[in-house]
Amino acid sequence: MKVDLRKLSKDSRDFAIEYKKGENFAHFSGCFFSESSFLVVDGKINGKIEVVCDVSGEKFFDELNEEVKIKVVEGSYKGFDEVYDIIETDSNIFDFESFLEGEIESFKNDYHKKQELSAEEFIVENI
Repeated sequence: MKVDLRKLSKDSRDFAIEYKKGENFAHFSGCFFSESSFLVVDGKINGKIEVVCDVSGEKFFDELNEEVKIKVVEGSYKGFDEVYDIIETDSNIFDFESFLEGEIESFKNDYHKKQELSAEEFIVENI
């Protein structure tokens, strides 16, 4: 779903976007509205994404649970917001699918540790 930043309504609109690639899946839902020169998005991303354990190198599925609070603005923005992350865009279009895919890639690059520990690993970590 793409939204033109110049043609936004001040009325809040709900959205829901699904991502599925192989066994990876994510659901991005919430609401968006216009506030001043911003597109304001309040939402949540949930899903299961295949990642690599940074300890063992094994692939496994990790839970993605992320709250999204962003303000999108066309061009550069010099201010600061304590609640929302500011996203600057060069175009007047915000693409929800591209944003979701970027968040998934960012999640994959985070630190991940598989929760299943062998008895030996458990003893070492709890000493």
